Amino acid sequence: MAKLKTLTVGEVIHSLEALAPSGTSEKWDNTGLLLGDPGWGTKGAIISVDLTEASIEAATRKEYRLIVNHHPCIFPKSKGLSKIVPGPKSGMSNLVFEALKRGIAVASYHTNFDQCALEVPQVISQKLGLVAQGRLMDGGEGSLLKLVVFVPTKHLDTVRGALAGAGAGHIGNYDSCMFHTQGEGTFRGLEGSLPAMGKMGVIERVEESRLETIFPRGLKKQILEALRASHPYEEVAFDLYPVEQGPAQKGLIRGLGYGFWGEFSKPLSFAEFTKRVKAVFGVEGLIHTPPSLGSVRSVRRMGFVAGKGASFVDAAIAARCDVFVTGEAGYHVALDGSRKGLSVIELGHRESEIFYLSTMTSWLKRMGIQTQTLNLRTQHLDSG
Repeated sequence: MAKLKTLTVGEVIHSLEALAPSGTSEKWDNTGLLLGDPGWGTKGAIISVDLTEASIEAATRKEYRLIVNHHPCIFPKSKGLSKIVPGPKSGMSNLVFEALKRGIAVASYHTNFDQCALEVPQVISQKLGLVAQGRLMDGGEGSLLKLVVFVPTKHLDTVRGALAGAGAGHIGNYDSCMFHTQGEGTFRGLEGSLPAMGKMGVIERVEESRLETIFPRGLKKQILEALRASHPYEEVAFDLYPVEQGPAQKGLIRGLGYGFWGEFSKPLSFAEFTKRVKAVFGVEGLIHTPPSLGSVRSVRRMGFVAGKGASFVDAAIAARCDVFVTGEAGYHVALDGSRKGLSVIELGHRESEIFYLSTMTSWLKRMGIQTQTLNLRTQHLDSG
């Protein structure tokens, strides 16, 4: 573990942006630093699913100046807060006011976390005893971009490695998927230019490669940053094209899709399956909507999405899942799924998101700051 230190809030946010880029958030979401000054120093952070009185009190006691939530405290983004003044104790505006008054910054990692934190499907599938094989997609068309860039051939491997490291070229169960062809590039540096090759004012001919790859649209910012940082030219020639076809259904891909679908090595009885689910998520009960045509006798393939998974029922059916596990789906959505032969299990919204806490804790600890997690049920600090 990195040595504990004091970081500015802005430094923490910058590091989290690399792990869960804001570009992967849904348009309606509100993520990143929502309250506070990026210049504030903090030796630690409170991690909780929601901004609550308990999380503010915990930050005050620990003298931490940052709370990192899953759910945004200012939401929805399109409406925002009309004012930030003391209000009812149960009101969000009062919590926002109280955090600011105490000099505590609040950040949110919501749909960007859900799309980028591959640790969550990996841990859940491992604990349940199955192999996660793919993400669940709500639609998918228009979610990919194709990059074409022209690179001096002797720098091809450097640029290709940088792009792959930033998340480009991930298709299904394969990464580093790219294609290149060789040709000749020409350019002439004008006055004020600093050409990496040749001389200003002279037409240069360079052996170049046309490199092509695809990436999730939400990773655009970091992909282009990696491209510019690794490319030798002062001015990088590249094109971006929208990709009409949807992404491959297999593969856990960062920044693309939610949750996962996976299979057990052999079918489990439904009783054994629900026993494992309760143990993994720490719940005593759950809501089960069975298929309308008979009961579920065994489970071979399951799908999972944390939080509100109503829009992923059809995706679970398309992935041929026997059971879809989520936080909440709603009566009519679950009933519609059951009519289509899917068994739907609802754990409770927050209960389904418990692995946000452990994953965010590991991210922040790697940065070298102290962390404390607010327990979902007791609203007390877990040991950090």
